[in-house]
Amino acid sequence: MLRVESPGLRRDRMATAVLFLVNGAVFGAWATHIPVVKTVHDLSPSLLGLALLALAAGALIAMPACGVALARFGARRVLGVTGLAFSVLLALLPVMPQTAGLFAVLFLFGASGGAMDVAMNAHGTAVEHQFGRPILSSLHGMWSLGGLVGAGLGGLSLALLPSAIEAATLAVVFAATVLAAVRYIQPQMATATSDDPKLALPDRATLAIGAVVMFAFMAEGALLDWSAVYLRETLDVPASSAGLGFAVFSGAMAISRFLGDSIRRRVGPVMLVGGGAFIASVSLGLGIAVNHPLVAVLAFGIAGLGLANVAPVGFSTASAGSADNPAQAVAAVATLGYGGVLIGPVMLGFVADATSLSGALSLTVGLCLLIVCGARAMRVKRFSPGTGR
Repeated sequence: MLRVESPGLRRDRMATAVLFLVNGAVFGAWATHIPVVKTVHDLSPSLLGLALLALAAGALIAMPACGVALARFGARRVLGVTGLAFSVLLALLPVMPQTAGLFAVLFLFGASGGAMDVAMNAHGTAVEHQFGRPILSSLHGMWSLGGLVGAGLGGLSLALLPSAIEAATLAVVFAATVLAAVRYIQPQMATATSDDPKLALPDRATLAIGAVVMFAFMAEGALLDWSAVYLRETLDVPASSAGLGFAVFSGAMAISRFLGDSIRRRVGPVMLVGGGAFIASVSLGLGIAVNHPLVAVLAFGIAGLGLANVAPVGFSTASAGSADNPAQAVAAVATLGYGGVLIGPVMLGFVADATSLSGALSLTVGLCLLIVCGARAMRVKRFSPGTGR
């Protein structure tokens, strides 16, 4: 059967990709402002940790509620509101005069970013269904690319402009991009079939998918936060090169996500998730055992390739498996996954204090093997074309 993709559906896919890019870019730009905010408010490491926890708390609280909002108001409205809020709040972070105000803005920043994340993934899975083939990995690739672009623009412009002006300029650019993109989001795209959407507990299948995504996010968060420290303190890499592990891991994830949809069509979601996690576990195990900087950086890159598609496949599978409210299923998986981002780096910190950084990073091998064991949760019916306009 010949599948015809309408111009409206193709524009919707492009608009959704742009929103993924913006969300990643705002997070990337914020990362460049963390040292500025720490200096302006004279935050100790513990206070900075609490500030970042406020951001995460906002995201975790907003994510489940976003599933209800999507069913009630539709993706176009939710994406427009959360995207604008997320972009505008970026401009406030460097100029908040009081630490309490900074914490409040970070909470709202995390809430808007987390809700936008759920809305993007829920709508992305709806668009994917209309296409009748996997596209969500490439959308996540746009998010990874956006993070690199945002961090690059933020770092470059901070060298040329005061932080307040630089953040405001980026916020205007991001907000304008959101407004331009949401015009092409199809409001009739279904993200729920329930006439009376309510917050509901996820079923066992969704919890199983969420657990796999959580293990992946725990491993990702651990590698993103601790790879530079490991290279610097354990392998004695110069400070100027210690960030290479982070860069290689992030770049490899972006590449793998852009290739992930094609691979998924060929080998299926279970093999993509389970096989990728197994490769990641082997590479990390060898990288830690060999104890050499070049081998470690290569191991981080291979791990990025293997873990990159767990989240997009998880969101896609959760949405496809929920007949009543796919948006809430995506919200549940996102909430569990984001919890893994919080737990992973903290857990490694405690283990590193008790043993060593090598011992702590060895836990990521176990997390990858848990993903291998849970990969069967990603089984889903074959795609069939939808009826998008």
